[in-house]
Amino acid sequence: MNLFSKFLKIISAVFPSRLTEKNAKLLSQLNPSRIYVENVRSLLGVSHAEAVRILETAVRQGVFEKRIGVLCPDGEIAASAESEKNLPFQVECLQEDEDGYPEETSIPTESLKKVIFYRLYERSDPISYSRTA
Repeated sequence: MNLFSKFLKIISAVFPSRLTEKNAKLLSQLNPSRIYVENVRSLLGVSHAEAVRILETAVRQGVFEKRIGVLCPDGEIAASAESEKNLPFQVECLQEDEDGYPEETSIPTESLKKVIFYRLYERSDPISYSRTA
């Protein structure tokens, strides 16, 4: 079973009446590298707390990993890590200079907004079932 199918199974277990065929299709179209609580909340028509519960269950089941991202002033994610303490001290963001041209600027991470997101868990070294039995 692929990881996204496992995620849909988790949703079915947590909120059986919420996962319609249409919702499953819309969820499958989300960017697997950046799944936000608001996306899940909106697509399933659940509260913020319920969407967090679904995503955190998926993390515990090994389907997703939780990440925190640093947002540049233009809204782009400059860096992400598994926790805030693992973020870099500074990030490079594009900002307009006095002539209106974009230039890279180092900005302290602590001064920028952070966002929580989830992504499909990617293993660098896949473990076969035979090695785990």
